[in-house]
Amino acid sequence: MKLNCVFPAHFDQQIQNAIAFLKPYTKRAYLVGGSVRDLCLDEPLHDLDIEVYDITPENFDSLMQRVGAVGVGKSFFVYKLGNIDFSLPRVEHKRGVGHTAFEVAICQDEKEASRRRDFSVNAMMLNIFSGQLLDFWGGKEGDCA
Repeated sequence: MKLNCVFPAHFDQQIQNAIAFLKPYTKRAYLVGGSVRDLCLDEPLHDLDIEVYDITPENFDSLMQRVGAVGVGKSFFVYKLGNIDFSLPRVEHKRGVGHTAFEVAICQDEKEASRRRDFSVNAMMLNIFSGQLLDFWGGKEGDCA
């Protein structure tokens, strides 16, 4: 399914820049989380989260440094550039008690990576290159209908 969305001007330019610097590395980069929900509900956008597939952590780090992104969650592969958080897709496995007792691993499967999101609507993913919406858990039908 495709989602036709119009970004506010300041986000549109940032998305176009992201497409330009990610294009040599992947065709699988997705808006994820609350920004997709807000687009579906025609709500104002506050920030964007983009999950980047098909790139190694080393190449991702190098690319993020080259474009001036700041690491904000290096153990979770998260960088901030403008109003966008870029991250690698990951899965988390509990290995003890408490909120820090888990193991993080890179995941190249969109459905598997989306499992860690808190609600089905936040698990939707919008491909920034094609506009294709991935909705493995029924978020659009449930919360965005």
